[in-house]
Amino acid sequence: MSCQSCAYFNDKGSECRRYAPQPADNEKKASWPTVAASDWCGEYKEDDKAKKSA
Repeated sequence: MSCQSCAYFNDKGSECRRYAPQPADNEKKASWPTVAASDWCGEYKEDDKAKKSA
């Protein structure tokens, strides 16, 4: 169970798309958090597309 196989992971930008983008401190624009494919969290949801291609 890692970000790489999570439904919320956008591999093109290595971003977690679980929640709407949030502004970082002292930033004027919001962005999704950058994560590594090997990262994990408690919000994991298996990606159905990855399941079907296996």
